[in-house]
Amino acid sequence: MILYIGIFVVVVAACVFISIFMMKKQKETAKKYEGESGIALASGVRDELLNDEFIELKKQLNGSPIDAFTQCAYIATVGDKVASAAATAAKTVAWAAVGVKARYTERDNVSYLVLSNNELHYVFFDDGEARDHLVFDHETLLDARSAQISNSEKVTRMGSVMGLKPKKMHLDINENGFDIIYYGAVQRMPHGIISPGTGMFETQAKMQLMGRFFLDRFYKKYPQLQD
Repeated sequence: MILYIGIFVVVVAACVFISIFMMKKQKETAKKYEGESGIALASGVRDELLNDEFIELKKQLNGSPIDAFTQCAYIATVGDKVASAAATAAKTVAWAAVGVKARYTERDNVSYLVLSNNELHYVFFDDGEARDHLVFDHETLLDARSAQISNSEKVTRMGSVMGLKPKKMHLDINENGFDIIYYGAVQRMPHGIISPGTGMFETQAKMQLMGRFFLDRFYKKYPQLQD
């Protein structure tokens, strides 16, 4: 009995030690990308990620420049998805044909907002494949405004807002108003979550930086959207 207790104590102690070590390593890695020094590194980190973990996102822009990108909530309408109605549009969205007010529904997988010059692209990935791609033009974004995340959204979309520094903007397209919740952080890649490994914390820190970098670039172009 004493032997089993001893083994149990050793195992618990080892687990605690590993946990403390991993937390320390994670903090040390994240610190490299914090503050203004992190923003100064962001362009290089962005290009690195777009050529590796986020190459599928880069392909969706089809040669258009990617100034910055971040994660956002999945967009859906009351009936059919807005994205489905506009998926075939190359550079514009046929919003007049939608005719319904948008709302949010939860969806597995991941969506992104990509800033490209003065345009904003919304790209939704389903099981690693791009399913929807919307483009919001400069005029639409100039008229966009920031909005508050409601208490009901905080409750119904808890998984989408916790730990992701959520922001919300309201847009009007052909008299159809809708909101987009977007984040100051990136947690998922187009093909899923980060796999555990030696480079896990480094990749996590770089992805978090992309969210901050997006907000920095986006608000410089559209300052009225900043809280």
